[in-house]
Amino acid sequence: YVLDSNLNITGSVLDMGRGERIYSVRFIEDKAYLVTFRQTDPFYVLDLKDPANPQLKGELKIPGYSAYLHQLDTNLILGVGKEDSNVKLSLFDVSNPQNPIEVSKFSIKNSFWTEVEGNHHAFMMDAKHKIFFIPAEGKGYIFSYSDNTLKEVKTIEKINAKRALYINDTLFIIGNDNIVAIDQNTWELKNTFKL
Repeated sequence: YVLDSNLNITGSVLDMGRGERIYSVRFIEDKAYLVTFRQTDPFYVLDLKDPANPQLKGELKIPGYSAYLHQLDTNLILGVGKEDSNVKLSLFDVSNPQNPIEVSKFSIKNSFWTEVEGNHHAFMMDAKHKIFFIPAEGKGYIFSYSDNTLKEVKTIEKINAKRALYINDTLFIIGNDNIVAIDQNTWELKNTFKL
């Protein structure tokens, strides 16, 4: 539903995901990307140019669900969620709103949960290096999304990873008891700092 400043309904898109729950929504310019879930993961593209007449432009049904959506590039949306009890990453190409495509996916085996699903602060992206970070099951995962392909670049284990940040070309992964510094040009460990 689209509401005006008095909270009156001015427009709506109905009959999406009947019997399903909304898991995530991301608004980018005049588009909205929405995921519902019950057994499959419908990924919807909504056109919001005319608030009085919002339109469903495209739909893609895939297994699993995405609980968090993040724009990586102009026409590239990342979904973070779950499939078959493992953390699943999906890369959606939305360059054609009528035909969104899952161009790449990655399943983190034996990782049943990531904090990103419920807390966007756990996600970190560095557009310069075309990478993003997520914590899962105590490990810190760094993924590349260049060439519209998800690729695991580095995994930091035994840190109980919580957050990440970068300064210039150094990526810092923060855990419960230490901070790990990684060179983003070589992906080699630079230093470890005990807390």
